[in-house]
Amino acid sequence: MKFLLIANNDSDGVGQVAVNLGKELNLLGHDAKIVVLNKKYRNKKVFELKRSFIKRVFAQLINLVKFDLNELFGFGIGTVDKKDLSTYIENSDVIIIYTFYKIFSYDQLNEILSLNKKIFLRPLDIEMASGGCHFNMDCSKYTKDCSNCHKIKLPFKFIPKHNFLKKKQIINKYKPKLLVQNNYVKKLFDKSSIFRNIEKNVLYIGTNKKRSDKIRKFSARKKLNLNNDEKIILFATFDLSSYVKGGHLLIKALKILDRDKFSQKNKITLLTLGKKNSFSISTNNIKWRHYEPTSSNLKLNQLFRSSDLMVCPSLFCFGPHIIEEALLNKIPVVAFNGGSSQDFIKNGKNGYLVEKYNINQFANSIKKILEKKFYFDDSTHKTVNTNCNPIHEAKKLIEFCSEEKNITKNL
Repeated sequence: MKFLLIANNDSDGVGQVAVNLGKELNLLGHDAKIVVLNKKYRNKKVFELKRSFIKRVFAQLINLVKFDLNELFGFGIGTVDKKDLSTYIENSDVIIIYTFYKIFSYDQLNEILSLNKKIFLRPLDIEMASGGCHFNMDCSKYTKDCSNCHKIKLPFKFIPKHNFLKKKQIINKYKPKLLVQNNYVKKLFDKSSIFRNIEKNVLYIGTNKKRSDKIRKFSARKKLNLNNDEKIILFATFDLSSYVKGGHLLIKALKILDRDKFSQKNKITLLTLGKKNSFSISTNNIKWRHYEPTSSNLKLNQLFRSSDLMVCPSLFCFGPHIIEEALLNKIPVVAFNGGSSQDFIKNGKNGYLVEKYNINQFANSIKKILEKKFYFDDSTHKTVNTNCNPIHEAKKLIEFCSEEKNITKNL
């Protein structure tokens, strides 16, 4: 089969997910291509879409109607060259769409979904089910129609509702199959009036196997110049200062831990990986070492294997997928209760789930693991390894395709 995966890039959490799946599909003998708005790495199967300069400028200018200029918000503006995208679509049997953002106008989306092809929606944030926001941040307006959106200035507050109703009309007309990455996402999309009556299937994201090689902790720490007597906490995300990622809450939790006698008696180091931006922490007893973003699977594997635990204070992410990568390295995780953590973290067995915003419980959970009162349950590792195997994701996708008679007739 000829697969076309449509994503915003080939480098961040969305892009890597698409590239990993494309790689597995190709290894299974299919022809999978990935098209993106921004290509960063060399890959013969990844293609950068041509884009309209005028539409790109307009897409930037319309951001001025938002209160927060840095927050992602989809306005239903397609910036790609229609003919260029059509060429890839025409030469595919199966299309997997990871995002609408800056790729499709509503007319383009309507046209694509009307084609006699198997089309899957694979949302990695709430944008497809909302009036434009990528993270609803506990807002429930997306369950109805996104009226009176608090993220948009007057007199433009009508835009989210307009976007929402256009999406609802198109999605409910063609009813594309929705592949959600975990049960947390399924519950969110069940509540959206856009997708309430659309078929949903849970298909876990396949991880990058090269990030979970069994390097010994001693060897990994030696490569990173870390001492063996240090108790190491890992916090890794694309943007450490993002409110959505919860770094501000982690800082508060670590300051609570820093005042504890345990921190005074032990050498504790926080390792951070990602863009620092405004993220900064200063404590008396906990050291901080920062690493800039890297595409090196070896470096990421070394960071995992060096750590005693990983923290994930993310508040609204659908994943993050780094949770599964940590668990595959048998590194316990302390995370707020949301995203993929709900499916994979079992309290006291491979980490702790903490109620959102409860920084005291978050700090105490970190302490429990560092005190060595914790033993990683191997059975939980097997569960993650089975469900988050990239080959499993690819084969399951092929099964979904084979269920559609109109596709199999064309193969």
